[in-house]
Amino acid sequence: MKGDFKKYYTTGEFAELCGIKKKTLFHYDDIDLFKPEKVMSNGYRYYSKYQLEVFNVIAVLKEIGMPLKEIKKFLDKRNPENTLQLLKYEKEQVEKEIHNLKRIQKLLEVKLNLIEVGINSTSELVLEEKEEEYIVLSNPVNETEDDYDIETYTEHIKYCIDNDLDYGYPVGSIINKENLINRRFDKYSYYFSKVIEKKKYKDLVLKPKGLYLVGYSHGYYDKVYKAYEKMIKYIEENNLRINGYSYEEVLIDEIASSIGDDFVIKISIKVDKN
Repeated sequence: MKGDFKKYYTTGEFAELCGIKKKTLFHYDDIDLFKPEKVMSNGYRYYSKYQLEVFNVIAVLKEIGMPLKEIKKFLDKRNPENTLQLLKYEKEQVEKEIHNLKRIQKLLEVKLNLIEVGINSTSELVLEEKEEEYIVLSNPVNETEDDYDIETYTEHIKYCIDNDLDYGYPVGSIINKENLINRRFDKYSYYFSKVIEKKKYKDLVLKPKGLYLVGYSHGYYDKVYKAYEKMIKYIEENNLRINGYSYEEVLIDEIASSIGDDFVIKISIKVDKN
């Protein structure tokens, strides 16, 4: 041992190299997962530098969620073919996790932006030129005694979840031109969800580019009609005409605040100049 002592690390030294605690190495030794290369008569344990690579494999497999028992089975029976198969499988799992983390990151970014826009919104009405964007429509909304067609709404939510469309954008509501003109602001035609990437979704349509009158409703949902009344009046008094749907998007809701007066709904009505 004296002649090749420098090739070995004490338990403490090896643990420090691996960024772990000594008790982790003791535990791995106890369960026969990773044993020191040499154990002296006095009980001192020594690890070889060549064991670093094996320990790194254990650390990586553990980090991606593989149980220690499964790691031990792999190490006991490892060969090039088994290693190749395992690494391919774990690579797929990592890619899935990366995809999921990117989705969560996008969801958080969207939520942050929506809340910031909601907080900074005012009662002022603004005419905006908007670019076209893709949205996924629900089935047509059925007229019910309630404010919402719960069945259609739930079906749309389920479709969005099943097709990885949950990017943090709220499910919006659409009112058609006829109902806007007749001031039936609680009669929705469709629910919709924004789409980040154009794919083959059911009922994928273009929200047309063009001029929109944009306003905000501040307060609980039952106050949204007041914003519509104000917007229709503005359209009538400013030589404009309704030329499409209105699109409602909830920016601040129960998730962001427990107080109904904090809620903010963005309304965009497609218009033209007479």
